[in-house]
Amino acid sequence: MNSKSDDYDLESRGYSREMPRQFSVFSLVALSFSLTCTWSGTGSSLGVAIQEASAAGAIWSIPIAGAMTAILSAGVAELASAFPVAGAQYYWTFCLSSKEYRSFASYINGWLSILGWWLASASACNFIASLLLSIAFLWYPDYEAKSWHQWLVYVGIVWLAVALNTFGSQILPLFNRFNFIVACCTLTATTITLFVCSRNDHAPATWVFGDTTNGTGWPSDGLAFVLAISNSVYAFLGTDCGAHLCEEIRDPAKNTPKIILLSILIGLGTAWPFACACMYAITDVQAVLDTPSGIPLIEIYYQSTKSKGASSVLLALFAFCFFGCTVANGTTCSRTIWAISRDGALPFSGIWSKVNPRFKIPLNALGLSATVISLYGLIFLGSTTAFSAMVGAAVIFLQTSCALPQAIVLWRGRDKVLPERAFSLGKLGPAINFISVMWVLFLDIVFFLPTERPVTKENMNYVSVVSAGLTLFVLGLYFFSKRGQFNGPRVLEAHAGMIEAVPAGEQTIDHSVDTNWESKK
Repeated sequence: MNSKSDDYDLESRGYSREMPRQFSVFSLVALSFSLTCTWSGTGSSLGVAIQEASAAGAIWSIPIAGAMTAILSAGVAELASAFPVAGAQYYWTFCLSSKEYRSFASYINGWLSILGWWLASASACNFIASLLLSIAFLWYPDYEAKSWHQWLVYVGIVWLAVALNTFGSQILPLFNRFNFIVACCTLTATTITLFVCSRNDHAPATWVFGDTTNGTGWPSDGLAFVLAISNSVYAFLGTDCGAHLCEEIRDPAKNTPKIILLSILIGLGTAWPFACACMYAITDVQAVLDTPSGIPLIEIYYQSTKSKGASSVLLALFAFCFFGCTVANGTTCSRTIWAISRDGALPFSGIWSKVNPRFKIPLNALGLSATVISLYGLIFLGSTTAFSAMVGAAVIFLQTSCALPQAIVLWRGRDKVLPERAFSLGKLGPAINFISVMWVLFLDIVFFLPTERPVTKENMNYVSVVSAGLTLFVLGLYFFSKRGQFNGPRVLEAHAGMIEAVPAGEQTIDHSVDTNWESKK
């Protein structure tokens, strides 16, 4: 399909092209890989996994979390092929829902996606800030990092990512390819270094692959392992990235599913060997869990290499790769806000839906994301525990936003609501959609459970508080400012699997026409 055909297809769905189609499949796979950053995400959460279910729990939870996320992502890939629009989950929910609920459902799911991206981006920036401060602590043990030190570094990382997205907007495909290569080289070099340096002093294989000591305080070892699995899901977040940038590649209906599925397969293939190397290198588990820097990964590197210099270099490279995740988060989140604002879903949507003519990016939406994330970081000046709840909330919001359209497909019937598409799950579709929905419901419950017992003020799980508070905020926005005004995407009717655009000058929807994807004679 050529560029003009892609533009015509986009116009048939209610939008005109505003973003340049500058990404190739490889550059967008590289961006998606940088964003999911599975091996880095695994490294950032290893300490929690070890605490919950020891080495074996940390290692074996990865393929389980990866496999379940792959199933969820397969359903996402099919929907991205059926409806290749940057609004993604928001747009799919509207097109799949019945006329009575489509506006409300799409509004809520659009906000779930935005909030999920904000929280995921904040968690990545916070971890990079912690990494950089831990390197300083390694060399200067007397240094005491204050919360405001970390916040300043955190904010610097947020706005550095904005600068790169803005002034380097035209070289983003090149940057993501470069980051992909650097990440692969760093991963390979780090894994080999850990194995080689630890060859004479390493953890026994029985501990690495067989120890599942329960450190949660819960009486059930099975529950401890389930908590470790939920912790590993964080490393696979962001597989829907390609769906939000589908208007910036050619033939998105065909290529977007490739991007979504390849990113998770590459992530799964890189995270597990890296986790094994880290477990292999540990010689003092308690020192890893109680490291003064608060970053177990740097203690693992130091126990393996016995060198501050080598550990610092490896961690600096790790931080750079994770910074690629932050840049990709900014790219994706800005596109999500821009796409949803085109239909007036956000307050002051006219501002966020603008594409900057010089940089050819939704600069206002990018600035909004960075501002919200910077302000959110102020929370850990008062409570690091409350701030860490964003990891669980990010998983809940992003995964739920991906599962909701699949739940609607199951409820209304796949044959009735899905148009012809380049990528179809075929006979496996109902099973994949059902497993995806059940998996996300299961995760949503698990993430509300306390991760340690007995529960104290210090170890309380604030995910439920953060999630409930943000959900009430979104519901309040809808009922007090958008109810009766927000009509969703500018779609009139479906005809033979093709969404027809609203004629020029019209901004309303005929809600008497239900969404029916069956071909009409």
